[in-house]
Amino acid sequence: MSTEKNFTPCKGTNRAGARCGLRPIPGGTVCKWHGGGAPQVRAAAAQRLATQKIEASATAELAHLGITAVEDPLAELGKLANASTAMMKALGARVNNLKDLEHYGAEYSPVLKAEVALYERAMDRTHRLLDSLVKHGYAERQVSIAEGEALLVAGVIRRVVAGLGLTPAQQTQAQELLAEEFRALEQVAK
Repeated sequence: MSTEKNFTPCKGTNRAGARCGLRPIPGGTVCKWHGGGAPQVRAAAAQRLATQKIEASATAELAHLGITAVEDPLAELGKLANASTAMMKALGARVNNLKDLEHYGAEYSPVLKAEVALYERAMDRTHRLLDSLVKHGYAERQVSIAEGEALLVAGVIRRVVAGLGLTPAQQTQAQELLAEEFRALEQVAK
């Protein structure tokens, strides 16, 4: 048994039923005596190590970003869903550029490449985030915010037109021109 204690010991058990305690194979959960030499176990361990390497690289790239307090959790959830969607698309592009979706591990057993596994996880996360946004009424909230902003703009425009001292005919003409301009902006936005 190793004298170092900074590892998670093998999940296998000895004949007495106690935990093995030996160091598992790199990236694995069991030692070589409890199945760590099996091709599928070694392949899963290699997959785990590849995934950890990619995640560590992404974490290192993001570590320099500052952390701010969350003022609007639903808006932050929307941003997270956008980021997750972007990550899913980026990983999808990487998967599409792969020549093969799997490689052969120890003793020629097929193993999915880490990019494929990460892409699948990104799809699952994106689905959960989008589902959460739907359940919390995110779209309805965005419409409500847009309607409130439109009412504020309309009120400002009415007060400006009224404050210009225009004749009733000129006020009507100004309102018609503004309505036409807003319709044109709406067409451009579509």
